[in-house]
Amino acid sequence: MTKYSKIGLISGILIICLFIFALFYFQHTESSAEEPVITQHEGYQVATINVKDDGFYPANIEVQAGVPTKLNFKKRSGFTCIRSVGSPDLGIDVYLEKGDNITTLKDLKPGTYKFHCGMYMYYGTLTVK
Repeated sequence: MTKYSKIGLISGILIICLFIFALFYFQHTESSAEEPVITQHEGYQVATINVKDDGFYPANIEVQAGVPTKLNFKKRSGFTCIRSVGSPDLGIDVYLEKGDNITTLKDLKPGTYKFHCGMYMYYGTLTVK
């Protein structure tokens, strides 16, 4: 193998590696059109919480008391360190898949409930009014 063919081979491998990195890195870019945080349905409300690399968005949600509530932890990418959400206050421990992760809460009393990622690095609150 000549010196130039070795350089060509190494360059080709580097270009392929950069392409693969860019593919995974930009795979989870999000559109600027975010869906509403709270949507009302017949008999229940849905609070959508986007799970991103650096936490929960929005980190603070307000819902109505006395209305059954579904929390949708929406994970747009599989490449985030947030793998699960837990809350002793709400009685949930949910493993998060890419996409919609819906958990149903019933009979929420007024108050503030905390939730966190599985590693206790990122936090959010659910306020029931």
